[in-house]
Amino acid sequence: MAIIKQAARQTLGQLIGANNPAVTVPDDSQRQYAWTKKEVDIYWSDIKKFKTARDGGKDSASEYFIGPIVTITDKKVSTRSLLDGQQRLTTSTILIAAIRDALWNIGSVEGSSTANNLHRDYIARKAGRRDPMEYFLVLSLFDRDFFRDYIQDWNESTGRCPGVERATRPSHKLISEAYSNFTSKISAELSSYADDEERLDWLDGLRECLINGLVFVEIQTPTSSDANEVFETINSRGKDLSTVDLVRNFLMEKSKSETEKQRVNDAWRVILDGFEKREEIERFLRHFWVSRHGDVKSHSLYSTIRQNLSHHFNRIPQSYGVGAFSAELEAASNRYIDLINCNTGDADFDASLTEIKSLSADALYPLLLAASERRSYTDLQDLIDASISYYVRWTVVGRRESTLLEEKVFGAAKEVSAGAQIDSITSHICDWIPDDEAFRADFMEASTPKSSQSRYLLGKIEAYLRNTAGVDEVVVANSPIVHVEHIYPQKPGPEWRLDEHEAWVNRIGNLTLLNGRKNQSMSNLPYSQKSSIYDESILLVTAETGTSRIWNSETDWWRVEGIMERQEDLAALALNIWPSGKRWN
Repeated sequence: MAIIKQAARQTLGQLIGANNPAVTVPDDSQRQYAWTKKEVDIYWSDIKKFKTARDGGKDSASEYFIGPIVTITDKKVSTRSLLDGQQRLTTSTILIAAIRDALWNIGSVEGSSTANNLHRDYIARKAGRRDPMEYFLVLSLFDRDFFRDYIQDWNESTGRCPGVERATRPSHKLISEAYSNFTSKISAELSSYADDEERLDWLDGLRECLINGLVFVEIQTPTSSDANEVFETINSRGKDLSTVDLVRNFLMEKSKSETEKQRVNDAWRVILDGFEKREEIERFLRHFWVSRHGDVKSHSLYSTIRQNLSHHFNRIPQSYGVGAFSAELEAASNRYIDLINCNTGDADFDASLTEIKSLSADALYPLLLAASERRSYTDLQDLIDASISYYVRWTVVGRRESTLLEEKVFGAAKEVSAGAQIDSITSHICDWIPDDEAFRADFMEASTPKSSQSRYLLGKIEAYLRNTAGVDEVVVANSPIVHVEHIYPQKPGPEWRLDEHEAWVNRIGNLTLLNGRKNQSMSNLPYSQKSSIYDESILLVTAETGTSRIWNSETDWWRVEGIMERQEDLAALALNIWPSGKRWN
């Protein structure tokens, strides 16, 4: 059971301010700044509603409770380490900075003076000319320098922060986006006031709401283990803390030396710098674990990792510790980044990775991650190509249960990590690929409502046709000038609409590709009014696969039989593009 020293009501001004001990996010715990525009918008909306009610004199609006925070405090409460509440306190500080800058930008003596006072009281100050800067909120090492440069190191003479640090991590970008978001919202509010006096009053009212109206409950604990227990208990009831953060906290808790803690931080620095989005880090952690241990669902990932690693870390003597796990995680993250960015250095393998990305076939990454630890990318070409055929035949065209594919692929990844031969795993995948008869039957009935999948299938068919004809290749994948076209339109006028519109509109036989910007009004015309566009297209999948069969020129009406005929022809091509397992066995 965690020991709680006390739970005290604290306003924002009592938590962060010149007369209070600084709130510090310790380097060996916590996460980085993670609030997106969605959370920032909700926060602003709540503050704005609170201000309106408070300005109206409602007794019920004297305070706005924003939730608990967890700190580790010494006996005299002269130091405070923040374990939970970083997102709310950081966002509140960013909003105070936006108010400060809005006050300065009014351009009056009063505005500048008030801005300076606000900054000194609740963001940062120097006690004397030669004294170091005192920051009232100190973030962890991953965000600390950027936050100071962008928010806290404010020049009282120029009204600007240095702004020299580059936003190199996802959390940095979110900090700058939150500041820009608040700045825009404040500017919009101030534009409705006629003069500077009214603008100063409005900003002062917003400041008052934040500093004296925003209320927390600070849960003070004496040790990091007590704080972590409270921390995890609070966050297990919501989505406030991610699995990545919980895993890092757990590793810090289990570290037996400063060297091990530094090893964890080194690994996390590589991970944070390597991924562009926080969601990618979450996905990597799950795929890393799956690649070694088989399937585990996202909601139970942390508890599974904690239980498994605790078993290893608590052994005496210890044969596998925090340092070894952190090193493995770091090495895997570098390979995973190469995989999702299609940047392994092997042109053929990267082309196949581009296909996986186009298909959003994330289920294949754990297998490739496990295999890439054992063999070179060149040696994995058959494995990745067979996996793509399996995914396309089973999931994209066959619409079979995707969880069955994941179960098999995740199991194969675990076998590779345990020492199975790559050729043997490739052979297993080949056995799972639906045969030609099943694939042809599936393709004949297939619809692809997802534009990305339609684009991928038609793009591969285009590449096959051009290769067979020996003509120059045209890049379709991710090309901004190529779009998916519905021959029978998605939104035809009432006079051109089929009775069974939904049954035919997304059939593969009704889809093709066109180069150039999509013209929605042109796309919704009957075939007779756009046939020349198809006939003159440089794309063979459009000009040479019989799109004219979908229109009856004698009756001036659609032929659903033509959709079926064209789809049958495309199915014959698909058998060669996504072959059965016999190709690799």
